[in-house]
Amino acid sequence: MDVMARISLLFLLFGLLFTMLLPGQTAKKKAVAGPAEVQPAEPVFDPKFPLTSITVEGNKILPAEGIAKASGLQLGQKGDKAAFDLAQARLVATGYFETVAYRFRSMADGSSVTVTFEVQEIQPLLPLRIEGLVEKPETILAAIRRVDPLFTGKLPGTQQVLDRTAREIEQYLAEQNHPDKISGKVVALTPGTLEIQFQPARGLTPVAEISFEGNKAISNTDLVNAISSVAYGQPYTESLFRQLLENQVRPRYEAKGYLQVKFSKVVTEPSTTVKGVDIKVTVEEGPVYKLNRVAVAGKMAEDSKRILKTAKLPEMTVANFDEIRDASLRVREEMRHRGFLLADVTIDRKLDEGKRTVDVWIVIETGPEYTFGKLTVLGLGLDGEAAIRKMWALKDGEAFQSEYPDYFLSKVKEEGVFDNLGDTKAIPKRDDKRHVVDVTLDFKYSAPKVKKPGRPGIPE
Repeated sequence: MDVMARISLLFLLFGLLFTMLLPGQTAKKKAVAGPAEVQPAEPVFDPKFPLTSITVEGNKILPAEGIAKASGLQLGQKGDKAAFDLAQARLVATGYFETVAYRFRSMADGSSVTVTFEVQEIQPLLPLRIEGLVEKPETILAAIRRVDPLFTGKLPGTQQVLDRTAREIEQYLAEQNHPDKISGKVVALTPGTLEIQFQPARGLTPVAEISFEGNKAISNTDLVNAISSVAYGQPYTESLFRQLLENQVRPRYEAKGYLQVKFSKVVTEPSTTVKGVDIKVTVEEGPVYKLNRVAVAGKMAEDSKRILKTAKLPEMTVANFDEIRDASLRVREEMRHRGFLLADVTIDRKLDEGKRTVDVWIVIETGPEYTFGKLTVLGLGLDGEAAIRKMWALKDGEAFQSEYPDYFLSKVKEEGVFDNLGDTKAIPKRDDKRHVVDVTLDFKYSAPKVKKPGRPGIPE
C-alpha cells in the first residue's frame, strides 16, 4: 500500500473513533448537570465556626455582661464544645453560682455559632467591710471591681470567693507598696444579719487609750467613761470605733440638746506603753436646740391625746432626747398592752437651724391587733384547774395583753393559791395568720423541804 493510501486509511479510522466517543461524552455531561440527579448539599456542622453571640438566662442579681466576661469567651473566636466546656468551668470556679449549664447551635448558613449559659446564682450576696488596712476601703472596692466582672459591691459567702477576693486585695496592696496578708470571713452583726469582713490576717491592733479634744459641754473624763467599757482592748478599725462613738457618746450630747454634734477627726498612733493604738477624737459640739413641739404621726395620729399621755414626756426647754427615747419605749409597751404585739415606735425630728429648735414626731406602726384565743392548764387537778380558770381575767376575743400571763402567775404565787408550787411557766403561742394568741400555763410542784433534827445543844 502506497503512502497516500495509508494516510487515507488513518483518517478513516480516526473519524470512526471520534463518532463512537462523542455520544458517551454528551451523556456524561448530562448526568453531572441534570437536575434529576443533583441533590442539595446538607450543611455540615463545623465545630470551629466563629462565635457571634453570648447570652445568659436565669440570672437575677448578677449582670449578664459580667457573666459573659467571666466566662472568658470572646466574640469572633472559634467556638467549639471544648471552648464552651472551659467557659463553663470558669464560671463554676467563680463561686457565684449553684449551677452552670450551656447550649450552643450553628447558624443555618453554617457561618457562625452562638452559646447560651443557664445559671443559678448563690444567694444571698453579703455586704463587705474592709477593716484595718492602709488603703481606703473605697479604693480597695474599686480594685476588686477591676478584676472581678461579677462584683456588684456584695459577695456570696463561699470560701472560694473569700479566698480569691483576699488574694485580689493582697495583689492590689502589693502594687501600692503596702504588702500584707489578708483574711476574709463571714460575721454576724446581729441575729440574721451577716456581712463579709476583710482585714489583716495578723489581726487588728487593740485600743489602748482614748482622749477627746474640742469638747466643752461634757468633760473629757465623762466622755472617756462613756465609751471605755466597750472600746478598750477591742480590735481597732475606724468604722467600728465611729459606731461606738455614735452609740455611746452621741446620746450623752443629745441628752443636753446638742443634736448636731460631730466627731470630725479620729487620729491614731501606736501606744508607747502597751501593744495597741492611742486614739484622739476631735469633737464639734454645735449649738443647743430647744424643743418646739411633740406630736404623733402615722395611723395613730388621731389618738394623739392618749398616746402623749402614755408618753409622759416631762416639760422641757432643751430637747433631751434621752427622755424622748424613753417616752417612745413607753408608747411601744402600751401598744403591745393593747394587743398590737408587733408595734414599732420610732422618733422623727425636724431641725430649724435658724431658730435652733426641733419638732419631734412619735411615729407608730401598729401592725395587726392580736386577740386572746384559749387557755390550757397543765399539771393541776380538776379543782386546781377550775380555780385558775376562775381567776384568769382575759376573755376569748379580747385584745391580748402581752404582759398578762406572767403577771397572772406572779399573783398566783404571791397569794399562795397552791402549796409547794415549783417552777411554773406561761407559754404563749402566737398565730400570725389568725392574729390570735393561745396561752398554756404549765404548773409544777416541788417536794416540801424536810427539816433535819438538830443535835442537843447545837442550834439548827
